[in-house]
Amino acid sequence: MSQRNFKKFYLDNILDLLWRQWSALGALGGMPAEDTWIIDPEALLVFSLEMARYEPRLFEEILGWLVVNNKWIDIQRLRGIIKTKDEKTKRLTSAVSYFLSHEAKSYRRKWQALALLNRPIPALEKETLFKTKEGVSYPEPKPRSDIFDDYGFIRGQVSLRNTAGSVLATGKSNSRFLLRSLFGIGSRSESLLYLLTHEAGHPASVARAIGISVRGTQDALIELSGSGLVMTRASGKRKIEYWLDKKRWWEFISGAAFDEKSIPLWLDWVALFSALMSVWHALLDTEKADSDYMRSSKLREVMESAGVGFAKSGLNLPPIPGRHVRPERYEEDFQHFITEVLGKLHRPQKSPAPLK
Repeated sequence: MSQRNFKKFYLDNILDLLWRQWSALGALGGMPAEDTWIIDPEALLVFSLEMARYEPRLFEEILGWLVVNNKWIDIQRLRGIIKTKDEKTKRLTSAVSYFLSHEAKSYRRKWQALALLNRPIPALEKETLFKTKEGVSYPEPKPRSDIFDDYGFIRGQVSLRNTAGSVLATGKSNSRFLLRSLFGIGSRSESLLYLLTHEAGHPASVARAIGISVRGTQDALIELSGSGLVMTRASGKRKIEYWLDKKRWWEFISGAAFDEKSIPLWLDWVALFSALMSVWHALLDTEKADSDYMRSSKLREVMESAGVGFAKSGLNLPPIPGRHVRPERYEEDFQHFITEVLGKLHRPQKSPAPLK
C-alpha cells in the first residue's frame, strides 16, 4: 500500500477505535457494542483531543461528554499523563480544561487548576484546530472561540448538542468507573483494578502501571489490606506482593456468577496511546521524505521508541521490525506490524493491500 493510502487507513482505524470507546462511555455514536478491555478515560482523553482534530464531530461529542461526566476524571492521573507530552498537547488539554471550568461549574476549581498550567505566551502563533483527513486546515471560523483562542487554537464557538449520557458503570469495559464510585477517584480504585486483572503486584510495579506515585500506591495497598479483603504474601527476598480473591470480588462487582474468561482485559493504554501517537507523527513526517530510504529510516527510528510502548501495552503482538530488516523492506514490514496492532484493537476487517 502506498504511504498516503496507509496513512488514511491508519487514521480511519484510529478514529473508529475512538468512536467505539467514547460510545461505550456514553457519548453519542453508532457503535455502542462493548469491547473486551477496560477503558482508561484519562489516557483516552489526551490521545483523543489530538486525533479528533481530524473528526470535528467526535471532538464536540467529547466536550459534551465531559460536561456531563467530568466528575469521574482523575485530574492527578491526567496531569501525570500530559506531563510527558509535547507543548501543543499540553496547551490543547489546558484549553479543554478551561472550557470545562466555565461549563461544569460544580467542579470549576478542579479544572481551573489544570487550565492555568500551560497557558501560552501572548505572542504565540495561532493555528486552526480542525483539519480534514488529508491534513488541510478548515477555513477560519467567525466568530471564534475566545477560550481556545487564548491557548493558540482557532475554532468556532462551542455549541453543545447535549446528547451525551451518563457513564454506565455496570459495563465491564467501564469497570474503572464502578470502582471509582465505590472507592473514590485515586490510588485505591486504581490499585484494586490492577489486582482484579492481574495475579498479584508489588507496590512499585502497580504504581508504574496505574500512573500514580509509588508512595501513594503503597499507602493505598496497605490501607486496603487492613480490610482483610486484599491480602499479602512473600515474593522473593524481602518483597511483599498484594493479591485478592478474584472470584469473590468479581461476583460482588458484577452481581453474577464468576467466569474467569469474562474478566476484561487490562491494557496499559498510556503506553499504547503514546506509541500510536508516535506512529501517527511518523506518518506525517515521512510525507516530506525525499526518498524511500529516508522514509524507511524515519520509520525505523520511531519504532525503536514506540516499540517499548507496544511491548508494555498488554496486547499479544509479534516483535517489531528489527535492525536486520533491509531499508528497502522496512516500510513494508512496518505496515504489516501496524496492521497487526490495529487488527488487535478492532473487529475483523479487510486488511490493506501489500506494498507494490
